[in-house]
Amino acid sequence: MTSQKELIPLQPGDILRYEREQQGLTLERASSRSRIRLSVLEAIESGQTNDIPSVYLRGYIRNYARYLGVDPADIEHHMDNVRGAEPDVQTVFTVKTGRDQTEKWLKVSSYLAASALIAVLAWQFTHGAVRFSQGESQRTTAEADAESRAASPAEPAGRPTNTHLSASIASVEVLQRSAADAAPTAASGEFAAAAGEHLLTMSSSADTWVEIVDADGAHLEMDLLRAGTSRSYSGTAPYRIMIGRASAVELSMDGQLVDLGPHTRGNVAHLTLGGQAADASEPR
Repeated sequence: MTSQKELIPLQPGDILRYEREQQGLTLERASSRSRIRLSVLEAIESGQTNDIPSVYLRGYIRNYARYLGVDPADIEHHMDNVRGAEPDVQTVFTVKTGRDQTEKWLKVSSYLAASALIAVLAWQFTHGAVRFSQGESQRTTAEADAESRAASPAEPAGRPTNTHLSASIASVEVLQRSAADAAPTAASGEFAAAAGEHLLTMSSSADTWVEIVDADGAHLEMDLLRAGTSRSYSGTAPYRIMIGRASAVELSMDGQLVDLGPHTRGNVAHLTLGGQAADASEPR
């Protein structure tokens, strides 16, 4: 009998690993010089690229090949043998219409509720300031009348004392009003300083690709999150988050667990957290 050997498709990672070893380079040195993360190089050479989005994977392979002196065109025809994380486009298309209406309704409701709250706070602040001003005016008038009655039978020598006393009362009143006016401003400053600051915590039970970008465009994370790893992130909200293996990840913001199910397609989650609305985006 003639035995037939199964032909295993050649992976780009096999070619690149062979070339690196021929040059006597370690993975760590190659990562440092090519400016590609060590975890990404390990995934490419081992063929474990399922957690790296395809849109990035081909670019990583081409850049790594150029660094090693390999013409990317020589391994281009092997690219079809590697697979990255791909969302289920058809599923996203069929579900997106209903979710768009729900998200739109939630945003409108949140906007109306916020507008009503601001209107109530403004009304309370305005009427409170009017009542405070009226009370201060009445109290000042009563004190002035009492001082006038007390000073009437007195000799002229006592009049300067009353004048100084009135000036002191007026100074205290001005300081009190200034402090009252400054209080809402200080409170508003504290609220603004706290806005946009949220703490993200992420843990994974399996190796998964994670990307987190804050409102300033800074990449808080762009790497493989190893199984059993837990990490925390903070920056300027809102955060744009992509998780390559959502079923293995537990995500929380400010101690509140985030449900990744509604934002997951093909086991890849895309969402936005934090900011004014702290709403989640549709998967792309």
